[in-house]
Amino acid sequence: MKDSLQFRLAGAADLPAITRILNQSINTGGQNAFTETVDEEDRRKWFDRHPADRWPVFMIEAGGEVAGWCSFSPYRPERKSLSGLIEISYYLDRHFHGRGIGSGTIDFMLAEAKRRSYRHLFAVTMDTNLPSIQLLKKKGFDQWAHLPEVAILNGQVCGQVYYGRPVSKIETEN
Repeated sequence: MKDSLQFRLAGAADLPAITRILNQSINTGGQNAFTETVDEEDRRKWFDRHPADRWPVFMIEAGGEVAGWCSFSPYRPERKSLSGLIEISYYLDRHFHGRGIGSGTIDFMLAEAKRRSYRHLFAVTMDTNLPSIQLLKKKGFDQWAHLPEVAILNGQVCGQVYYGRPVSKIETEN
């Protein structure tokens, strides 16, 4: 399925799908720091802070169906010395898990980051989110930070981890 992936810029019409997929993750114990579902208005505010020319949101399609979404976000934008550090996020519809779409999504994001001249990428997840951690490691991300026992999700104390990598590392791998 990874070979049939298509990525396109998200638009306002995609907000219902973005919201639905994020809420799926939240409702299934999500391995993200959300504890309550979000509504489309919340996602609209978030989306408005992601202009396509600088902080794009992409829809992931597989076999003509929306399989998920991914985005680039600034890290501490008020601190200009950190402008080359970009956070990535990716969420897949649960019906598309285990099909190589996550791997294809990270490949796309790495190529897009290089095209956009981003310097470093990082992802933040909970230390209990082993599938995402394994994917990031597979794609050359290293653990940059661990904030132990900082969150309570579904009654479980867990930590948050940062995985990152320089974009320039892409050239040596391909």
